[in-house]
Amino acid sequence: MNQKVKFLIFICVIVIAAFLVKATPFAHYFSKEHIITFLQAIRGEWWGPVVFIMIYGIGCVFALPGSVLTLAGGAVFGIWRGTLYNAIAANFGASLAFFVARFMGRDFVKGFMKSGKMAKFDEQIGKSGFKTIFRLRLIPIVPFNGLNFGSGLSSIRFRDYLFASLLGMLPGTFIYTYFADALVKGVQGASQKAFLNLTAACALLIFISFLPSIYQKVKGNRNEKI
Repeated sequence: MNQKVKFLIFICVIVIAAFLVKATPFAHYFSKEHIITFLQAIRGEWWGPVVFIMIYGIGCVFALPGSVLTLAGGAVFGIWRGTLYNAIAANFGASLAFFVARFMGRDFVKGFMKSGKMAKFDEQIGKSGFKTIFRLRLIPIVPFNGLNFGSGLSSIRFRDYLFASLLGMLPGTFIYTYFADALVKGVQGASQKAFLNLTAACALLIFISFLPSIYQKVKGNRNEKI
C-alpha cells in the first residue's frame, strides 16, 4: 500500500474515532460512568480483568482517553488490583498504538523528513528515546494517546519506548487509581478518610509533574560543579 494512503487512513481513523467519542450519541457508551457500570457487572468473573485490559488496549488504538479508563479501573478494582490491571492495560494499549502508528505512518513521516532540521531532530529523538519517553510519561499533562502515536511515527526504538513507558507511567497509574478508589469510598460514605486520600493523590500528582524539571536542575548543578 502507498505510504501516503496508509498515513491518510491512519489520520482518518483517529479523527473519526475522536468524533465518535466526543460529538455523537455513541459518546455515552465511552463515558466513565458507563464504563464503570459495565466493569462492575463483570468484576466477579475470572475473565473480567482480561476484558478490561482488552478494552483498554483497543481503546488506546482508537484514541479513547487513557485517564478515563485508568479511573474506571481504579473505581472498580480498588487500589492494588486496579494499579496492576491499569499498568498492564496501559502499557498494552500504548504498545498497540505505537505499532499502529509505526506501520501506518512511519514510512511517510521518514520520507517527509529526508533532510534538514526535522531529520536531525528525529535522529536525536531516536538516540535519546528512553530518556525522552520516560520524562514525558512523568508529566500528567502530556496527552497519553498523542505520545503513543507520536512515538510510533518517530525513530524511537520500541524497546526504549516500552521500558520507559513501563517505568514512567507507573507513578501516575498508581496515583490515578488511588484517586479513583478514594473517590468511590467518599461516595460510599467514608468521607473524611476519602478526602485525605484525595488530597494526598492530588499532591502526589503535582509532585511527579515536577520531577523532570527537578532532575534537569540537579543535573545542571552537578555539571557546574564538575
